[in-house]
Amino acid sequence: MFSFGRRHLKMLPYILISLLGGVIVPLQLAIVNAFRESTQASQIQSTFYLYLGGALASLVLSYMMSGGIKPPIIENATWWMWLPGFLGSFYILFMFIAAPKIGAGNTLLWVFLGQMYFALILSQTGLFGLEVKTIDIYKISGLALVTIGGMLMIYGESKANG
Repeated sequence: MFSFGRRHLKMLPYILISLLGGVIVPLQLAIVNAFRESTQASQIQSTFYLYLGGALASLVLSYMMSGGIKPPIIENATWWMWLPGFLGSFYILFMFIAAPKIGAGNTLLWVFLGQMYFALILSQTGLFGLEVKTIDIYKISGLALVTIGGMLMIYGESKANG
């Protein structure tokens, strides 16, 4: 049924890197929440400081990995290519709003599901220059199972909190 061959082994480092990236998100959420509570900063102010720290880390990593920051060829970028930082602020803000109400685990699960559902749409349509990849029964089944798991987590949380 399932075989784990050489092709899959080549993917393992990228899976591990992805898992490490996944570990960072709840850690980031917890740290910024602690920052917000201890400094009395608002949720959006905390998001600003998170991005300020991210900009500094990107600058240092850019120098370490590629020798510095090189100016982009602005004429080659369309307006929507400048949106990720703007959208990222909303991403973080929405997590800060949801986490105290439904918990960090539930928040991250539903954020993940939102990402996965929209990624399927982007992949199916090829928007923003992505390679078109058809949606198959394995992708639908996997997302359905995770969605059911998310509903169970929310149900369990509501039962525990009465």
